[in-house]
Amino acid sequence: MGKFFFYCLIALLLAVFFTTLCKKQLRTRHIFLMISYSLYNLLFELICGEIIDLYYYIEKSDSLVYIIIADVFLYPLIAVLYVFLLPEGKKVFWFTSGAIIFLLILEIASLYTGTIVLTGWKVIPWSVVTYIVSFGLIYVFNNYLNRVLPDS
Repeated sequence: MGKFFFYCLIALLLAVFFTTLCKKQLRTRHIFLMISYSLYNLLFELICGEIIDLYYYIEKSDSLVYIIIADVFLYPLIAVLYVFLLPEGKKVFWFTSGAIIFLLILEIASLYTGTIVLTGWKVIPWSVVTYIVSFGLIYVFNNYLNRVLPDS
């Protein structure tokens, strides 16, 4: 069940991504954002999942493979979809809060399906803190990239 949920989630996010590309244009800054967020998550998951052993994906022996797949196909899509759908002004806080809640729901579903197995990690408070930091980094880095690589 864990593998099924994992790959279905990737397929769903890819479908949403390609649907969104019909309305939004993928720019160089989006590619930089995707690569940067992928590397950030790879480092985070190697430290927390593989070195400190707080969790693993699906099966302990194959966890590193799933971490790499997630860091190539899952997390960059989440980052760029967040940026694509990000509203202007005061709505950013509410949108980001909704994104965090959505990811918490996906994480809980991942726990029930066996996609993620916790061995020391706690969803509350660590996942909440991690998502706040992650979306904060995405937001700040995206603003920086907008200044450095503006739309022409």
